Amino acid sequence: MTMGIIRVCTSLIRSLWTLLNIVCGLCTLLAGYGGYINPDKFALAQLANMTFPGWIVLTLILLAVNLFIRKKLAWLSVAVLVACIGPILTISPLNFTSRSLSPDDESRTFTLLTYNVYNFRDNQGVNPEWGNRTLSYILSTDADIVCLQESSNLNGVGKKAQRDSINSRYPYRLYSNRSGEVLLSKYHATEIDTPQPDWGSGSFCAYDVEVEGHEVTVVNCHLQSIGLTDDDKELYRELTDKELRNPSRSELSKVKNGIVTKLLAAFRIRAQQARYIKEFLATRKGNVILVGDFNDVPGSYAYRTIKSDGLKDAYSECAFGPTVTYNDNRFYFRIDQMLYRGDLEAVRIKRGDLRSSDHYPLLATFLWNTAAADTIKR
Repeated sequence: MTMGIIRVCTSLIRSLWTLLNIVCGLCTLLAGYGGYINPDKFALAQLANMTFPGWIVLTLILLAVNLFIRKKLAWLSVAVLVACIGPILTISPLNFTSRSLSPDDESRTFTLLTYNVYNFRDNQGVNPEWGNRTLSYILSTDADIVCLQESSNLNGVGKKAQRDSINSRYPYRLYSNRSGEVLLSKYHATEIDTPQPDWGSGSFCAYDVEVEGHEVTVVNCHLQSIGLTDDDKELYRELTDKELRNPSRSELSKVKNGIVTKLLAAFRIRAQQARYIKEFLATRKGNVILVGDFNDVPGSYAYRTIKSDGLKDAYSECAFGPTVTYNDNRFYFRIDQMLYRGDLEAVRIKRGDLRSSDHYPLLATFLWNTAAADTIKR
């Protein structure tokens, strides 16, 4: 009798363990490829896509356990990881070596910085006497082209000496009245007319920039934000506290009716914006660099829609391992993107570590594949 009960319990445990592995595998596949699903039809797939790194970690844990207790199930974990290799490399590229540039190559490079500057407020409350930390970081990079989001006219920002340095270094300064997109450029730049709907917190600007004889369209994006209130953020912090706790039914209801509802709405609006931007890109031939705060992860529908116009991801092309570009409220995601196409390639990319803004900056070095005289004009 006792042995029979043990056999039944053992069989039940094995069945439940098998079911757990299957469910985890299916969820991992949905999370990895959820960005291919139009959020207008199934927005929850985008939410799953945001959690993709967590599912990969869980799959690896199951793989390690199965190697000891159920080797046959280990093959299921391996199959899931192989099937998700594309999405995995999108968020965690494995470029083990960086390209070595000759002096001639270096002469054909330029740098571009993208940075959501949080309206130049210091997110850590650090306001040194010598000026604004965010503005100081921008100057320290000496980037040839700077794309800012959540910015404004720099009058009144930091100290006069900092502003004077910006004005002397960047003779071309183009400001937007939309969501705070700003272009600072050492090279001749003019704004392109980009009529677009009023989506709320999201918009994009575009510029014609002549970089040492090469023509390039630079697009500066700030896609729809989630719009979480301070109460939403506090609830999220409580639910992600390091101390293990069981959320109450009322807390789960707040998450569903507050945070999740806002996330799903933002996914749908960003999908519209992404399709609109893709239509704009289709009108621009030649070299394009598109950067900004996507408020969405690599692999998302918005990311894939914009990238599908023949763009490459600068981070995926030359970085190693995953990174995050948002550093506040425990939303640790890479939501700032840098895409490009044309007669150029990304050869270096670096994420800054300054936390004066709620975003980290991204600085990339681009190499022209040909000299300016060989560049095909639009």
